[in-house]
Amino acid sequence: MSISNLIVHEIQKHEGERKAILIARPNENPVDGQAEALSAQVTNLFNRSGMNTGRFVNPQGSDEGAQLPALLYKHFKSDTFVDFAGFTKDCAAEFLKYLEPVEEAEGGLLWFNHYELHGTHFLYIVMLKRKKGIGLGADLSLSQIEQIEMEKLHMSLRINLTAWQSGDEGRYISFRFGRAPKFESEYFTQFIGCDEPKVAAKETRKLVDLTSAFCQSEGLPSKQANAFKKVVSEHCQAKAQEREPLAIKEIASEVESRFSVEQANKFLEIADSDSFKMEKEIFVEKAALKKLTRLSGSSRALTLSFDSELLGESVVFDADSGTLVIKELPKSLLKQLQSMSN
Repeated sequence: MSISNLIVHEIQKHEGERKAILIARPNENPVDGQAEALSAQVTNLFNRSGMNTGRFVNPQGSDEGAQLPALLYKHFKSDTFVDFAGFTKDCAAEFLKYLEPVEEAEGGLLWFNHYELHGTHFLYIVMLKRKKGIGLGADLSLSQIEQIEMEKLHMSLRINLTAWQSGDEGRYISFRFGRAPKFESEYFTQFIGCDEPKVAAKETRKLVDLTSAFCQSEGLPSKQANAFKKVVSEHCQAKAQEREPLAIKEIASEVESRFSVEQANKFLEIADSDSFKMEKEIFVEKAALKKLTRLSGSSRALTLSFDSELLGESVVFDADSGTLVIKELPKSLLKQLQSMSN
């Protein structure tokens, strides 16, 4: 990551009040070791689970509604911000307008970070909070100090500026609400000016269901279906590891390489159907991929989970009686059962 611009502004507002004050820094913060360390921490927290994605309703902005797209269109030219301090000050003023009417909301530090990664430009806008801490003086005396809370992110967004500027129809905005209450997530979404946000976990579950629906529609044998699901899972895992979006066409390419062009087109047809309405690109939530390769279920007294490829082998299901026979028990479970039977 190469940081191009970085600045922090402060919005002062107490819970229960409708008045907020913007304290704008006049010039950019220096990009030094501390700034790079904080940026790395923000990135690490941002890339955890719980991602939402979206795009601007009006990519070039308009006189009505959120002004963030219009401010970007005005200030970001040829991969460079003409006046980063001025742009961020205007953004902070807009943010204040959405924050101020919400009595329950509090202010904080607005962190703006423009950086480049692998030739792609990004912009972070993050709400950071202060917290009390304990400091140790030169004489080893203890004192109370203020520091930035970095255990969690409150509200944050990342815009793929390169994708937005090129007119990409994908979901080039990623944002997280952390544990922010609903009223905060609502005004933050309004400030961004994006369409209905998509939750990564929900979109991933749709992809899992889509993969199963395709296997059923093509009548794939169990082993073939499980092998394909495993390939899809591994492809998704790789994307999640690299923190890159997954294009649905990539999965269609996997279908084409293993089956046929016709079946690849069938996969895309199901993806576009009213049952799924998949986005062209999604961010993958690793935890939501489990159903691709595992079968599981639980009741109050029993929890069962196993790899789907075991079905028909060491795990046999009788559809008529609704019973499941497990031929090869885990050694630890087998040992417990044997000790109980003695």
